[in-house]
Amino acid sequence: MKKVTAYVHTHWDREWYREFEDFRLRLIEVFNEVISAIQNGDLPCFYFDGQTSALEDYLEIYPEKTNLIKNLIKEKKLRIGAFYCSADSFLVSGESLYRNMEIGIKKSKEFGETDFIGYLSDTFGHSHCIPYILKSLNINKACLWRGLGDLNADLTWDGIDVTYLIQGYFQDFLNSSLSIKKKAELLKKYLDKISLKSSDNVLLPIGADHLCIPKNLKQQIQELNKIYDDYEIEIATPFEYFKKVKSRDKVSGEFLNNKLNFILPGVYSSRIYVKQANANSQWLLSRIAEPVQAVAHYFFDGKNKQNEIDYAYKTLIKNHAHDSIYGCNTDKVQDEVMQRYEKTDSVSNGIVKRTLRDLSCKDGKFSVINLSNFDYNGLVKIRTNKKLPKFLNAVKIGSSKGFTDEKLYNINDIPITEDYTTINEYLIDVKGLSAFSLTNIEKSLINTTKNLSVSNSSIENNNIKIEVKNSKISFTDKIKNEIYDDFICFTDRADIGDSYNFGGLKNDKPLNAKLIKFSTKKQKEHRAILHTVFKIEIPKTSNDKGRTKTKYTHLINMDIILENQSNYAKLNLKFNNKSTNHILQIGFNLKEKIFSTINEDLFGTTERKFNPDYNIYDDIPAPRGKELKPNTSPMQRFVQTQNFGLVTKGNCEYEVNKNTLYLTLLRATGVISNPKNTTRGTPAGPPLETPKLQCLGENTAEFAIAFESDELNMFKMAESVYYPCLTLFTEHESQKFFEINNDNIFVYAIKTDLNGIMLRLFNNSDKKQMLNDNEFQSKEIKNIVIKR
Repeated sequence: MKKVTAYVHTHWDREWYREFEDFRLRLIEVFNEVISAIQNGDLPCFYFDGQTSALEDYLEIYPEKTNLIKNLIKEKKLRIGAFYCSADSFLVSGESLYRNMEIGIKKSKEFGETDFIGYLSDTFGHSHCIPYILKSLNINKACLWRGLGDLNADLTWDGIDVTYLIQGYFQDFLNSSLSIKKKAELLKKYLDKISLKSSDNVLLPIGADHLCIPKNLKQQIQELNKIYDDYEIEIATPFEYFKKVKSRDKVSGEFLNNKLNFILPGVYSSRIYVKQANANSQWLLSRIAEPVQAVAHYFFDGKNKQNEIDYAYKTLIKNHAHDSIYGCNTDKVQDEVMQRYEKTDSVSNGIVKRTLRDLSCKDGKFSVINLSNFDYNGLVKIRTNKKLPKFLNAVKIGSSKGFTDEKLYNINDIPITEDYTTINEYLIDVKGLSAFSLTNIEKSLINTTKNLSVSNSSIENNNIKIEVKNSKISFTDKIKNEIYDDFICFTDRADIGDSYNFGGLKNDKPLNAKLIKFSTKKQKEHRAILHTVFKIEIPKTSNDKGRTKTKYTHLINMDIILENQSNYAKLNLKFNNKSTNHILQIGFNLKEKIFSTINEDLFGTTERKFNPDYNIYDDIPAPRGKELKPNTSPMQRFVQTQNFGLVTKGNCEYEVNKNTLYLTLLRATGVISNPKNTTRGTPAGPPLETPKLQCLGENTAEFAIAFESDELNMFKMAESVYYPCLTLFTEHESQKFFEINNDNIFVYAIKTDLNGIMLRLFNNSDKKQMLNDNEFQSKEIKNIVIKR
């Protein structure tokens, strides 16, 4: 007879097909039932979905129940944590996911929880970095579901004990009105499938999305145990199950196998504007606002704003609840998500401005703070109403009306009409700004080399040449003397899918854009711009019958920007989407077929293998219960293959097709879950219409491309593209805040600590590394405090 550990839970999405406040009202009703069942003895224990945000949302309405809940946790009748929100592991940054767990663990410990599981029951696949994060937070066990394919239930994943929820977390038989005999019959089929992949111990979830606990659970379990000859069910938590498992299979790497369960990869390109907002908010908060206030506090005795930073993180991480970041929700929910990004950015920008205010002086030296892991050479942006010194050789690139920061952030002054003035934006070209430093800009630091050359049809510097030839865009890698003719293409296809999966039409023919206009412009010796306009005729809409004959003309405006010292080209796109149910991509035609890529992950990189000849259209339609394998993949900031590197600011999905690497610019669909999706044979959610999912109106994209094969240089390029510099006029002298003299170790966070300043570092190599007196094991996240 097999022992079944049944844990009772509810999977809680803060927002999804209903808005947060509506779901919270349901949460109150569900959790009140949980408390009542525990108190009357019908429920021995309850597992609260591995996240503390739901508990926090409940207690915001019923704070008087705090002590009651603390007692339930103390008695281990209620288990909480370790996440704050149940987040995705590919679309958020490694630092965001780390903070997510830090917040969740802190809140859990305040309530008396002492032991934690990395509970990832509904995440759409799992990054290979998850074990690094869990181990760094002293968590040695996890529950996973999607993406594990045909593995057994009990695993060791790179040093973490893992239980694979073979049939998923969703099991609601005991909530039904069926007879106990019929429930036993259905549940046995479920248990038999889990049992095939398990030892003598079986883990059984009892619960589902936003579902209340079964009525008379204790009695139902007793009756089921009388019926079964081969199973004995006991209500407990996953903690008890982990103690029972004696042997495990060893596994490694990431989990994106959709053979047995959906990984729903279309979420990487649903509502791309959300991913773009997230990428910018994460960078601004974690790599600009927090580190600049930390170094100002530590090195210049500035005010500590860590409490404000922590508030901004909680606001940001609420957007990382997986359905929120995925974009597979109602339009009203997504509006709330975008408002939280605006709030996060407002706090981050306010902290930056106040920190610079405290470091600045009216007649100080012009200085730059470089917050990158790498020395910086290139263009620096300045917004000011002041007259700049001539030796800066600044080029004005724009102006706007507004109040100066000196007025806006002076708490002893109020901006009035007379203070409304013209603020100019300039670029200067600098060299030799050390990593993690404040540098007073002197004449010797101004770059005077002139590398740019511009003609009517081309722009180039010492590294790259870009030209229009025969209405095609050609790139030349001048270092390797490689020419890529007809390098860039735009293609559009039908997409009758939904927020979860691309849905292609059988025998669909891609539509291609044509270059119809171009011009060049040079801004002093600082940068050159090749402005291009592409035209593409896209059908008004698509459905399961095909694409409409009516077409709309779409113009894609693309600026290709080449800076004086840069080894990469920036591409800024704008286009007005008028059509529905389609996918628009930009492609880069490489020399050979693409069999593998290296892309940035939560921490470090991962390699992915591809079949460049795979064609998803050959397998359409998907059989019931199956999800077709895509040739798309998620990334953080960059992907690299065949001496080609691509850095994006929030466009997180790329696709491989023969020798072309595609970046998804837009996936316009109009329903959360289409029951007739051609690439997924079963619905993944409610068929609610979501007009804003079509992304009609103006869309943008920012990314950069380079001919680069070195992984370290891709990290350097990514930090440069995201831009690590702040400018100010200050009396403080040039100084390096600290040095990381090891190319294998990257700083992911700089924050204030009770004893000084804390750095979170990651050893990206496969070997042990030393940093000063600190030893780093391979692929290890480590926190180091620099004490006063």
